[in-house]
Amino acid sequence: MNATTQILIAAGIIGSMALQFGDHPATIRRLFGPVLLVAGFAVYYLKAVPTTGNDGVFALSGVLIGVLLGIAAAFLMQVRRDGTGRVILSAGVAYVVLWVVVFGARLAFALVAENSPATLRDLLVYAYQHGITVDGWTAFFMLQAIAMVGVRTAYVGARVLMLRRSPGTLAAEAA
Repeated sequence: MNATTQILIAAGIIGSMALQFGDHPATIRRLFGPVLLVAGFAVYYLKAVPTTGNDGVFALSGVLIGVLLGIAAAFLMQVRRDGTGRVILSAGVAYVVLWVVVFGARLAFALVAENSPATLRDLLVYAYQHGITVDGWTAFFMLQAIAMVGVRTAYVGARVLMLRRSPGTLAAEAA
């Protein structure tokens, strides 16, 4: 991972967290912005999802981890009404910490793997012994990120829709 890639990933994480932190009206941009960010990285890095050897199982484990982390992220984001009846998304420190830890761990993994010959050797031996290719590692990390953001977005989006369609909203709109 070169310096430009590291800077882009860090900027994406910081930008995404800055846009989500605090209280904001629930808008399409707020809800789907992180999806577009991850989709952009996926288009660039994820050329195919390999299924040979253990790559498929490894990639699936990335999806499962992403789903669990996405559920955690969804529960850490509040969806509520403000005093005027608008639906508000609230992301606090715990929400931001979860994302920073997850993406920071991914970045730290890449940096250690590239800058520690002993760690790189151990990873290559592990990958060889378990039939995991470079494409398998890429798929693992990208599918984990896609699943995490996708599950968070789907769950929070469903809560937004339910709140907007609740009887209190319909009565307020009719008045």
